[in-house]
Amino acid sequence: MWRSVLLHEFEDRNIRSFEGLPGSLSPGSLALSPSEGIILIAPGRSLHYVLETPLLDVIGVSCRVRFRHPGRAVTSSVRILRLGDEFVLSLEPLTTFQALVRVRVHRVWHDIGQLPNPSSSFTELGFDWHTSGKTYIRVDGRLVGYHDALSRGSRLTIEDVAFGSPESLATSPDPHYQLGEFSVRALSRHARWPRRHLTGLHKP
Repeated sequence: MWRSVLLHEFEDRNIRSFEGLPGSLSPGSLALSPSEGIILIAPGRSLHYVLETPLLDVIGVSCRVRFRHPGRAVTSSVRILRLGDEFVLSLEPLTTFQALVRVRVHRVWHDIGQLPNPSSSFTELGFDWHTSGKTYIRVDGRLVGYHDALSRGSRLTIEDVAFGSPESLATSPDPHYQLGEFSVRALSRHARWPRRHLTGLHKP
């Protein structure tokens, strides 16, 4: 059964209102842009959510991230999303107009698709992976990458969800990217999930 690990769709227009499995935000999360109502992601500024109970034997991951990269091009590696220690979704420089979407499952990196450098408007990046190996990357609903045997047979453990790099030192005031709505869902072989599903999680 698929379950939401962490999501925010801004239905109540409150940027600090989340739904997610029991857990807590780490210090330094939610650096906000008050004028635009978005989350700024940069070295030393991230959104980091630690689960009370890690998810074991995860055999599927589905993510939707609405974000904007404020620069004209991706000129260095930009971590978009990390799930535990075994899954990373990032952007890498490719051309003036395109960025490479790269995924790491366990210790293996896979180049899975490309997207236009989203410098002037928000872009929705969608990622779907299953232990069967079938993997899809979509940009604004359009399929831009597919793999039929990516980390086939793998199982993941998810202890936390991190947008950006919580461990990075703040070296620049400029955001690496701006985060809007997002959702992270997981499919586990375990029949039992944490009983309590939090809604309206707020950080003072």
